[in-house]
Amino acid sequence: MNIDRVSQSVQLAANVGVILSIAFLAYQIGEQRELMKAQTRIEISSEVIGLLVSEATDEALVSAERRSNDGEELSREDRFRLDRISRAYFRYWENVHYQYRNGWYDETEFAGSRAGWKSRLSRPGVAAIWCDTAYQYSPAFVAEVEPLLPSGFSCAKGPDPR
Repeated sequence: MNIDRVSQSVQLAANVGVILSIAFLAYQIGEQRELMKAQTRIEISSEVIGLLVSEATDEALVSAERRSNDGEELSREDRFRLDRISRAYFRYWENVHYQYRNGWYDETEFAGSRAGWKSRLSRPGVAAIWCDTAYQYSPAFVAEVEPLLPSGFSCAKGPDPR
């Protein structure tokens, strides 16, 4: 009987060891999720910092944005610059939207992002660029952006020929 008791004790210890290992693994997964969340936030911040730096340091882009905001005539090159920076922002926004949908942003943070989107969409020409490119984005993201368009502005068209 002593051997049976020892065997049962060893099995019990092994089972407790397995349970503890599973609990530790669950803890590590949670820690990994928090690390991934922090890393994602850093990457998103780096993205927007890069966009802001490019806007601040590219003299031709600064000039094009100023002239656009002032309602001045833009050259083809200026329109191209504004188109590209707008598309870069839209991709950044789509990333933020994706992260929000997956729980990486809370409501307050996402509301702040949406306020920034609305502000940028109100700049001359940006809403039109959005409408020209909206087909490239996920329907959920498009549905999030459309209500932020300036009052009276609509992307509604016939069927997309693309």
